[in-house]
Amino acid sequence: MSGSASAFASEFFKIQMLADGVYAAVGPQWGLCHSNAGIVDLGNGTLVFDTLTLPSYGEDLARACLELTGREPTWIALSHFHSDHWLGNQAFADGTPILVTHDMLPHLEEWMAEYAKLPDELEDFAKQIDELAATCGEETNTKKREGIETNLARYRALQAEAPQLRVVRPNMVFEGRLRLMGSKRSVDLIEVKKAHTVSDVYLSIPDAQVVFMGDLGFFDTMPFLMYANPLGWIEALRALEAFDAKTFVPGHGVVGDVDRVRRTRECIASIVTVVREAKAAGEEMEDALLERLPEPFRTWSEGRTWMTQQLEAVAQSLEEE
Repeated sequence: MSGSASAFASEFFKIQMLADGVYAAVGPQWGLCHSNAGIVDLGNGTLVFDTLTLPSYGEDLARACLELTGREPTWIALSHFHSDHWLGNQAFADGTPILVTHDMLPHLEEWMAEYAKLPDELEDFAKQIDELAATCGEETNTKKREGIETNLARYRALQAEAPQLRVVRPNMVFEGRLRLMGSKRSVDLIEVKKAHTVSDVYLSIPDAQVVFMGDLGFFDTMPFLMYANPLGWIEALRALEAFDAKTFVPGHGVVGDVDRVRRTRECIASIVTVVREAKAAGEEMEDALLERLPEPFRTWSEGRTWMTQQLEAVAQSLEEE
């Protein structure tokens, strides 16, 4: 028997029921568990979409899946290769099918190989944390210092769990689109190439008019552009705006409607415009350029670290077009 979303409690995220058998696990934007995940009851099977940022968060997600649907997941699908969406994998039963795309797989394997070393490199990781703490102490910009403090807290949480970290790799691949068919509903995993990353997957639940976007969506928060093709991402969001859905769950940020999809697109487009204008004027890519963004996007960038590197990544991507 399934449980109630309102009765489920986790210190890391909140469960939102979006439709009968469709649940979003929503982490706080500036908290430790800052990514989102999904749980979907297909009737005779359950899909978990992404597994959150750390094993302990994945443990609560696994508990939510069991309490809300009455079963452990039949499948796990990953939206892309960034670790804040799959470090919870180890919380689920060994052998659970973990679905990724062909193009995602080599990047995911590279990241997983690095994290697999972490339990044996705790001393070096501790030094990195100490260096970041020193940087934080020297930062005079209040918003930037707050952003560094948030990252410090997240790294320390990873440090605490690193000795028991076990990287669980994917075991099934697909390309383009995969339909999972259940007795209650069918859902589609749909690949988008060259957007937020080389290969992103979003989850469409047609009968509920819900889309789990993975990191194609950053709602009311600055998109992460370090590995992105911004022009491809803009077109992917434009297509999602025309999608037959009422509710969108981003990889980061609050659950929203199509207006928030549009705002994500407009934010990325504004950054592209600023970078192009700066390049044409021979200016350096630096945080000061963010002051040229319109609101609310300028506010979204406040307190974000490594924005200069993100602007440089956008500039490099535009050169390659």
